[in-house]
Amino acid sequence: MLHTGIEMERVVKVDDSMVIDFLGDDGRVLSTPSMVEAMERLCRDMVKPYLKEDEDTVGVRIDARHMAPTPLGMSVRVHASLVGMEGRRLVFHVDVHDEYEKVGEAVHERFIIDKDRFVTRVRAKAK
Repeated sequence: MLHTGIEMERVVKVDDSMVIDFLGDDGRVLSTPSMVEAMERLCRDMVKPYLKEDEDTVGVRIDARHMAPTPLGMSVRVHASLVGMEGRRLVFHVDVHDEYEKVGEAVHERFIIDKDRFVTRVRAKAK
């Protein structure tokens, strides 16, 4: 059963697809969108085993701070905790550290969805 207090951690190596490129070769560092994507993916993966087969989660809010640069090739450790639940709304606290320091943190909200109902709504909107 899904409950507050569950945690998950993952190490991600910063590769070419995750860095900014507008500061030259020496300024190739983890981009904020890539850091946020790693945070969201970890939170989704953490709760997925607790959900029914026809459920998933979608991100609905994130308040993130990117506090320090992480160079291309270095790894970051992303750690998430489920800190709140209200109905289908889930609230996470996420920290990101590289090999030297804390580089990011966020409060992230996800919503548990029925996959079929969600896809039906998307199809209707796309028409």
